Amino acid sequence: MAVFAGKTFSDTELLNGARKGLYERSRLLSPDATLSAIQDLKFWVAEELSFEEGASASFGRILSELWHSEYLDQLPPLLNRFERLVCAYFVRRGSVTAFHGFCNAWREGVLRRILLFAEEGLELNDPGHPPVPYALLVAGSLGRREQTLEDGSRYFLVWPEGDEGYFEQFAYRIMAILEQCSLVGDIRPNTVGRILWRGSLADWEELAAAQGEGEELSAHLELLSDLRHVYGDETIGSKATQMARSCLEGYRNDPHITTLAGRQIAAPVALGILGRIRVERTGEHVGSFNLAQSGLTPLVNAVRLLAMQHDLNPGPTLERLTALSTLRILEEPYVKRIEAAYHLLAGLKIGKEIALEQPYICPAGLTPVERQKLKAALETVRHLQRLVRRAVVNR
Repeated sequence: MAVFAGKTFSDTELLNGARKGLYERSRLLSPDATLSAIQDLKFWVAEELSFEEGASASFGRILSELWHSEYLDQLPPLLNRFERLVCAYFVRRGSVTAFHGFCNAWREGVLRRILLFAEEGLELNDPGHPPVPYALLVAGSLGRREQTLEDGSRYFLVWPEGDEGYFEQFAYRIMAILEQCSLVGDIRPNTVGRILWRGSLADWEELAAAQGEGEELSAHLELLSDLRHVYGDETIGSKATQMARSCLEGYRNDPHITTLAGRQIAAPVALGILGRIRVERTGEHVGSFNLAQSGLTPLVNAVRLLAMQHDLNPGPTLERLTALSTLRILEEPYVKRIEAAYHLLAGLKIGKEIALEQPYICPAGLTPVERQKLKAALETVRHLQRLVRRAVVNR
């Protein structure tokens, strides 16, 4: 599908694999059985092609309707249609990369339309279009281009200078629309700044360079590492992201990075001392563990830290792994293990989102093979943490 960028494989590689499989099978069959097998394969390919073309066309229609929507009350039904489409696609394909790609493209499209609605104003007495250009930056899951149905992103509204009065109202209009579309929780005065920060380029430079300690510093560096420009003036967006990269450059050889690495490496993985999967022993989730907190997030954090150390551009975890392999920071066979762990953990978490469940999994409810795969993924995460400790903390 051409709706988003991602890892691609050549047609030659795919066809050669299919030819080899067909050849190996046909060696054991009669001519009539071979013909029947090829006809079955032809039917299957036609069915899969029809599904992909239908999904692509449906997504294109929803995006077009989103862009041409004239009223705010048109957005919630479109959001529901998108969620049904992307959930059905994931159930059929099980592709984490495709799910992220759909959700990235959709969320960026929704943000652009929301910003245009906010520019037009929600009330007759709203001041209208911005007096100066602005840029919207995003960090978190959308910043890494790993968006899912949940919203774990932070937004940053940046403009050249002055006009604080306009942009203060503009930010509240944006937040009101996000709330109406159920893309954020209930808005309170103290939550607006946490979700949608706003300020001039000078304010942004001060924020990017802000010092902190402990969890505050860790969250700040994660934010800068995942930051990217998604809408608005390219020049302003480029300046803002460059300021963030300059701040990261300053931290690269700073003792603070060792503190950050130590904290991230210490993040617990759901494995006990003897290598068994560790679960909660009491409470609501007894017998289960949190996939995000004790598996996926430690993996993403460790890869981000290595990427930051080697001055890689913001991007998805899988792209960062590819770059680290290309630079020979990580060996290719080891990268494949990490990729497999990521696909497994992220896929399980997406499945929980689709089922409207919290990201807890009960190992006892898995088959022995599934349980072993999960254990292997968690072992890979723990090994990666140790590698990062050697590469960063003990350098």
